[in-house]
Amino acid sequence: MALRISIVLLLLAAILVAPFAFRPEGVKPKLHGSKSGRIVIITPHNESIQSEFGRAFSAHMKKEHGREIFVDWRQPGGTTEIARFLRSEYSTRFESLWRTKTGLPFSYAIRDAFTNSRLDPPATQEGQISESTPLNPETPEGQAATARALFLGSNLGVGIDLFFGGGAFDFERQASSGFLVAKDPSGNFGPAALAAEKPEWFSEAVMPESVSGEPFRDKEFRWVGTVLSAFGICYNSDVLARLGITEIPETWSALEDPRLFGQIALADPTKSGSTTKAFEMLVQERIQTFQREKELSESDALKAGWDDAMRLILRISANSRYFTDSAAKVPRDVAMGDAAAGMCIDFYGRTFNELYRSPDTGESRIHFVMPRGGTSIGADPVGMLRGAPQPELAHRFIEFVLSPEGQKLWNYRPGSEGGPRRFALRRPPIRKDFYVESNLPSMTDPEVNPYELSAGFTYHPEWTGPLFGALRFVIRGACMDPHEEQLEAWEALIAAGLPEEGVAQFEDISAISYERVVNEIAPGLKNADKVKQVTMARELAETFRSHYSQITDKWRSKH
Repeated sequence: MALRISIVLLLLAAILVAPFAFRPEGVKPKLHGSKSGRIVIITPHNESIQSEFGRAFSAHMKKEHGREIFVDWRQPGGTTEIARFLRSEYSTRFESLWRTKTGLPFSYAIRDAFTNSRLDPPATQEGQISESTPLNPETPEGQAATARALFLGSNLGVGIDLFFGGGAFDFERQASSGFLVAKDPSGNFGPAALAAEKPEWFSEAVMPESVSGEPFRDKEFRWVGTVLSAFGICYNSDVLARLGITEIPETWSALEDPRLFGQIALADPTKSGSTTKAFEMLVQERIQTFQREKELSESDALKAGWDDAMRLILRISANSRYFTDSAAKVPRDVAMGDAAAGMCIDFYGRTFNELYRSPDTGESRIHFVMPRGGTSIGADPVGMLRGAPQPELAHRFIEFVLSPEGQKLWNYRPGSEGGPRRFALRRPPIRKDFYVESNLPSMTDPEVNPYELSAGFTYHPEWTGPLFGALRFVIRGACMDPHEEQLEAWEALIAAGLPEEGVAQFEDISAISYERVVNEIAPGLKNADKVKQVTMARELAETFRSHYSQITDKWRSKH
């Protein structure tokens, strides 16, 4: 027995010693000290972006600051999943803080209150409230106000430094909730501190506050844009030719063509903020068209444009193969020929255009197009999270991404001086001073200047911004949940020759009209009662499921 134990111990010792005994000469184990560090970044960005920025930032910190930095990427899903994750993590930690400070139970009302910006005291600024603020939780209203004040005055963290990538809408919600901060408690680190250090970077000539109605940064500098994006259509020219379609799908309405039945790829807007934004662009384009061509007043154009957009979305959805959880699956399936076209963000479309480019001809079967007059240029932001464990490193990362050095990674060709090493990211940088003659030879898309492309479209956030969540809700209820029934109804109508009466029945959007959404659905989604929200969603889906089934029964029998 003793011999066996000795043999086991010797084998364990050999396993532990081997990595050191056989490492290449000159390779030493890394030491952890003041010259090393780790930054944790949560992001929806893909692995290519993570790889290139992780490598480049580490090299930058080594060169400029003599520090060994490791970037710890976290990717629990898309922007929507990240938002849910952060809310869950902050709620868990705030519950402990609340019980400790007040001795009171942590109710659902308190869970909702601590992130409710409507409870912010007048003229509240970061740091005015501290954890030592006197508490007065004697009434439900007092408890709610106390919860919000306690959270804003805390440096409560979730072990993550930065939120990097997504859309302005989602970042504005994170900032409003209090999860993103302009500065750390010292006041030395964060986007606002960087703006104070380098005010010239945030001038109109370099990084304007907004363009064509789209915000490029938060007014309080709780988040700032880092790169630009547009929304449009990716299409496979080979598949379109096979279907007998010779026209390039240059407008959103091109996706309603019945020849595309079963050939459109769409992502789930409840999982992808970028997909919801694409649908919002479609709605905005319809509103502006009614305002321009029908010469309607703004209020009348809002109603008519929204309702017309809902009818168009129903037809596009009826042509779709699926609603995928992954926005990246859309251009991938289009490139593979499993779909003819899809709605996607520009860099996904351009990335797959490059991946499938023929080395012989330089041509690609997948292309990306921005719909004429149908999309704006938005910003992908970065923001520092409340309680960031490494605020200085978070500050340095934001500084690097916004610097001329960091901006080159977005659109320089791989292997070019200052560019990415392996992957062409094909994203338009946010800095206006990047688009100069000297950079053009190194750029992957020298013909794309987003500041020029955005000139033909103005985004009006007041039109559809407050309905962003409602837009996700109605698409799920009218298209996603009853998708099988919707496809059957549309197929029956196509087989019947798309009779005018049948199409009119299919396009009945009374349940998701502008009036209904503004007066019932949107207010209902703001209600804290989650049971009522679930009930409302189920009733909407059942309404459309029954609606589509009736159409199928009627027109299939006639055909």
